[in-house]
Amino acid sequence: MLGLMRYQRSPVAVVAVLVGIGVGQIVGIAPPFPVLDFGLHLPYLVVPTWGQILHGTEFAVLPQIPLTLTNAIIVTAAVSRQLFPREVIPVNERNLALTTGLGNLLAAPFGGYLMCHGAGGITGHFRFGGRTPTAPVLIGLVFILLGIAFGDSGYALFKTIPDAVLGGLLLFSGTELALSSKLHEHKGGDLFLVLLIAAIGVALNPAVAFAVGLPIAYALQHEWIRV
Repeated sequence: MLGLMRYQRSPVAVVAVLVGIGVGQIVGIAPPFPVLDFGLHLPYLVVPTWGQILHGTEFAVLPQIPLTLTNAIIVTAAVSRQLFPREVIPVNERNLALTTGLGNLLAAPFGGYLMCHGAGGITGHFRFGGRTPTAPVLIGLVFILLGIAFGDSGYALFKTIPDAVLGGLLLFSGTELALSSKLHEHKGGDLFLVLLIAAIGVALNPAVAFAVGLPIAYALQHEWIRV
């Protein structure tokens, strides 16, 4: 995979997934291929109970809010502008917020889980050669077709991808995202804030880091505190 990454137009991720599936089946570190249930599997409406709504709000919605605001909207917009500076209509926070909200409103009635854009996904696509809108569109179409044509067996097919392969792809994606932060360009209060939030996020969780970092950033911006 490292060798293929020297060529920007080579389908590195696709090759890694296919080879990983083959190795996983040979050495037995992945589930066997499922029996595919070909047919018409349409989504159906899901009406949650009040108990499920409260449970989902507590354990899924509230913890996701700071992560969505930061990673899926603010950071995604910043990374998009950095990777695609010549776009005529650049990605902005407003459009990301609107598409994230509309996507969840459309998916929720059919039991869809919380979805969002992601800075890691943007850098991952870019790192592995997906430089145009065609890449995510094709990926989305593949997922839709697998879901409609094979239902649960389509999901079981994806589980044959070994975790090690996914971990390797996430490692490269995360490295690319970390490099895009350009830590060496931050100085003074900005560097202090970046390191503080990173430490709190790793030690506790992103929600606490967001809650602590936001007022400090506001205070630094207005020079109420100086570092």
